[in-house]
Amino acid sequence: MSDPYVVITAMEEAALYGNVQQVVHLCLESEKTSTLLQTLDFIPSQAQKTLIFTSSVAETEVVWKVVESSSVFCLKMHKEMVFNLKSVLEQWKKKLSSGSHIVLALTDDCIPLLAITDATCVIHFSFPSSPKIFGGRLYCMSDHFQSLKEQGSPAEQEDKKTKSVLLLTERNACHAVGILRYLERADAKIPSELYEFTAGVLEAKEDQKARRPLCPYLKAFGFCKDKRICPDRHHINPEIDMPRKLSNEALPVFGYIKIIPCYILNATNYFGRIVAKHVDLYATLNAEMKEYFEDSSNKTAVEKVENFGLYGLAEKTLFYRVQVLEMSRKKDTWAPDNVLVKFIDEGRTGLVTRDQLLHLPESFHNLPPQAVEFIVCRVKPADSEIEWNPKVTRYIHHKIIGKLHDAKVILTLGNTVWIDPMVHITKLSNLKTSVIDYNVRAEILSMGMGIDNPEHIEQLKQLYEGAKMPAFEESLSQNLRPPSAEDAACLQSTQQEDGDSGRGADSRTNSENQKDETLPEDAKDAPIDRTTEPLKSFHPQIKWFQKEDAVILKIRIRNVKDYKCKYFRDRVIFSAWVGEKFYLADMELQANIIKDDCKCVIKNDEPIITLAKERRESWCRLLKRRNPNVAFDFDHWEECEEESHFSKVVNSKTLSCKVAEVIENNDQTSEDDESESE
Repeated sequence: MSDPYVVITAMEEAALYGNVQQVVHLCLESEKTSTLLQTLDFIPSQAQKTLIFTSSVAETEVVWKVVESSSVFCLKMHKEMVFNLKSVLEQWKKKLSSGSHIVLALTDDCIPLLAITDATCVIHFSFPSSPKIFGGRLYCMSDHFQSLKEQGSPAEQEDKKTKSVLLLTERNACHAVGILRYLERADAKIPSELYEFTAGVLEAKEDQKARRPLCPYLKAFGFCKDKRICPDRHHINPEIDMPRKLSNEALPVFGYIKIIPCYILNATNYFGRIVAKHVDLYATLNAEMKEYFEDSSNKTAVEKVENFGLYGLAEKTLFYRVQVLEMSRKKDTWAPDNVLVKFIDEGRTGLVTRDQLLHLPESFHNLPPQAVEFIVCRVKPADSEIEWNPKVTRYIHHKIIGKLHDAKVILTLGNTVWIDPMVHITKLSNLKTSVIDYNVRAEILSMGMGIDNPEHIEQLKQLYEGAKMPAFEESLSQNLRPPSAEDAACLQSTQQEDGDSGRGADSRTNSENQKDETLPEDAKDAPIDRTTEPLKSFHPQIKWFQKEDAVILKIRIRNVKDYKCKYFRDRVIFSAWVGEKFYLADMELQANIIKDDCKCVIKNDEPIITLAKERRESWCRLLKRRNPNVAFDFDHWEECEEESHFSKVVNSKTLSCKVAEVIENNDQTSEDDESESE
């Protein structure tokens, strides 16, 4: 294309493209006249044509007198001087010599009459009432707009550059934010006072948005794309951000939960339900609704539909509670009326016909809406985008919709729960284990359409701490239950794995190894008497030796405040708290024990577990699978030999087995076996 054209219909935008210099002066309304005189160039190096725009006839007269008294040739034009239009134009169009200066004070309604396009400077003595008026004023300099091709060196640009001067007073405070944005786009020099003034204006505007919903970008990513024009709230309001109640209990503010996503807004934002571990009130309600509406006599169509009314809705074999949001009336009387409804237990909206709505008995109104908003933390779109690519949203939708997931709650405000991580776990009943199928955040990162967003949680915490939310420990103690050992270990290992994928670095092995990702299913029965969840679970160092009828395990941890030990025929599960550390040892034994005869006691400030053997025979090893945290106790080797009935007649096979086991375990644990009790 040899001669391209750029068509810009908004004059204020054309002025930006035309390289018009934008200048702003902050002053009091009472000081506007003196500020005006300071902006005028009384000794220009080149010929100057300046327009001063006013808002009224009286203001035009005042400006004309002030400029005239400063020995500058000044004209005036307003609606009462239309008869003098020709004379003013003749004076304006005269060719000026270098260093001369002509000024015209006028009102906005004179712009079409004069049709001036050759001004070199525009002074906005009165603030423009709209962007259109502002653009019309700037268009008076359009003859001097420079295209990118015409713009030369900085020195040449400075000589040719047209100027727009805006006087900003306290009366125009509400427009300060818009002016600041325009000046930033024009690469103009911005006074520090304007930044300070704008900050105060934004703070006042933010206070006015106290009842608005929380900004969706702030919730999803920890930042807003532009607070200055965003209509939503950017601070926490304790009055409306207290966790909402799903029944008699409020939403959990931290801990581990099970969720089912029902409606996917984007890759990290979903609506769904929290599945209760003990009594699922929604499942009970759903069963009762199904039983009620399966009786055809109960399917009563609603005669009069009201806005925000609660009704029943049938979709194939399923029944839902819906709330009417909006009703549309068609001109064609034969066409059915559409109704916009919200599925209050799933979070989605949809259009249905009026005759699909069913009368819902009052007994089905009692349970509050069950739809909860979930946001996956610490990931945002790549390439500085602020919206998720539809491709990744579709992928996540097909992967998670309608499936039960485990998640850890980071924060809860109103009806929104921030979670990290969110994983899908499959239980392998035959192997009595559970494995993590996928981590939602890791899936997004692996697609290359999302990047790590470590500031997300920190920003949310700062908002929360700054809001001074009232304490609600009583509700927490009722709502939050400690996670099962399975939940805690699986989610913690997921966080470790997820962090590694985000950072691309190998994790360092701790001497107190963290629980593996695969955990026996029976571990879920291990009680943990805590109201706060640990960040990690650790496997304690264990020393063991055996007697004729028992196996002794010494757990090498001290200052144990709370411990539990659960016994099975071929397994023992030990859990304990030491300060803020949670220890968990799930050991699958190589031989069977009599679980009713086993015991765990504290001796010399250390837990000692005694396992009663089912058969009086020597064990070649303690566990079926090797564990680097479990080692034979050499201090009791001779004791074992002396107390054994077979000390005089030693089976070579048994002895070699025992020695091999001891050496093998010793080699693996020699480096890590640093007991905390020593």
